[in-house]
Amino acid sequence: MKPLLLILIAAAAGCTQIPELEERETPELLRAKFPRLVPLQDTLGPPVDPVDEAGKVEEELTKRREALGKRADALHAAQTD
Repeated sequence: MKPLLLILIAAAAGCTQIPELEERETPELLRAKFPRLVPLQDTLGPPVDPVDEAGKVEEELTKRREALGKRADALHAAQTD
C-alpha cells in the first residue's frame, strides 16, 4: 500500500505547474543568438591510444612508488631523539 501511495504522490508532483519558472524568458533572451557550434573532433583533438596512455600511467606510478619507498626507507633509518 505504501509504495503505491509514494508512486501516486511522485506522479502528482511531476504534473504540477511551477509558476516561478513559467514565462521567465525575456524578449532579449528569446532574441539572443546561440553560440556557434564546432565539431567535437576539432575541439578534442586526435584520439589517445589507450595502450600508450596506460604505459605512461604505469611508468609514472612506478616512479612514484620507488620515490615513496626511498622516502619510507629514509624515515625508518632516521634516528629519533
